[in-house]
Amino acid sequence: MMKETNPLFALGAYALAIVTAAVLVRVVPAIGRHLQHSGESRFSSIDGLRGYLAFGVFIHHSLITWIFLQTGVVDFPPSNFYSQLGQGSVALFFMITGFLFWGRLLQQGRAFDWQAFAVSRIFRLYPLYLPLMLVVFITVFYLQGWQLLDSTPEFIGQVLRWLSFDRPDINQYPQSGMLISNVTWTLAYEVFFYLSLPLLGLVFIYRGSWVQVVLCLIGVYTLYQVIGWEHSLKKHFIAAFLGGVAAAYWVRRPNLVAWGKTPLAGIIALLALLIVFTLFRRSFSLFPLLLLTLFFVVVASGHQLFGALKPRCIRWLGEISYSTYLLHGLLIWAMVHRVPPMIGVDANQPLPFLLLLAASSSLLIVISSLSFLLIEKPGMNAGKRFTQWLRDRKKQQKGLAAQQR
Repeated sequence: MMKETNPLFALGAYALAIVTAAVLVRVVPAIGRHLQHSGESRFSSIDGLRGYLAFGVFIHHSLITWIFLQTGVVDFPPSNFYSQLGQGSVALFFMITGFLFWGRLLQQGRAFDWQAFAVSRIFRLYPLYLPLMLVVFITVFYLQGWQLLDSTPEFIGQVLRWLSFDRPDINQYPQSGMLISNVTWTLAYEVFFYLSLPLLGLVFIYRGSWVQVVLCLIGVYTLYQVIGWEHSLKKHFIAAFLGGVAAAYWVRRPNLVAWGKTPLAGIIALLALLIVFTLFRRSFSLFPLLLLTLFFVVVASGHQLFGALKPRCIRWLGEISYSTYLLHGLLIWAMVHRVPPMIGVDANQPLPFLLLLAASSSLLIVISSLSFLLIEKPGMNAGKRFTQWLRDRKKQQKGLAAQQR
């Protein structure tokens, strides 16, 4: 019987992923060139952290899949460690988002380019999500013999809701979101933060009149209700973004950053992480979030956690983290439910399951690397070109208006 609490499963999976990434870094020139450029990032330690987090969610969902195969119940793994590989990783992802964009808002103030921000977020989220969504819909129709079971208006509604990162059942296929391990629930929170950012900036950074503050807070609450219309947003999940906001203020204090880079700070950060991953079943409550925030501010200060965040292969795992996060659920489903009948093995048995997941650990990194190079990166570059086109067009319009005067 496979021990769901044995940490060796996670260590082995991480080892396979890191080795696969190291091989890719050495043999694919495009990866080396990209890492050379991204190595100039001010927050390279955060780039390294992303890779551990996204792959941790994969391990978390792998254990959930094993439990489902054995019991027929979808539930968190029995050990705090494996439960936190999912929850703690998502909490830290939310902190990264809060840190990067609130920090940018603090730095740029009223010069913040909201148009470029909106374009960058669209071109960051959708170029990979749209092909994944298409694959999910095709998979559902393939499993149902290519028959449309819902009415056309119902089907269009399902498409629109999936486009907004909701996961309704497609064409009466039960639990359609399980095909991707329901990972897109976090994107709704990301979108809420993006849309709330200008309103929160008016309240806490630009600081207008009290009427403006009240209207902005009403706007934030309205967004909270609208985005959570189908699946209510939970306040304790949103609270994780505050850890990133706190880190954005932390890194603007040179004395705190200097302390955050000391060996003592690294030990305290790892101890805080260890406490969360061993003593707590859930991440999204006050004390675990405070401990994760303590861990995160040290990483945001630039601490490499004694070399764990520095290697090029780890940074590459960070670069492909969105692909890893978004694609791993579909890979798990295919490897557990579709591949075993094709090769004549029983995924309900411990050894075949472990071998399939071992193969998935390496395959996920290869697939994520390809999707980053072929879809994500071109999508981000297209967003930059579109933003530049909008700026040039705005300048031309101003020039024409000046000539007409």
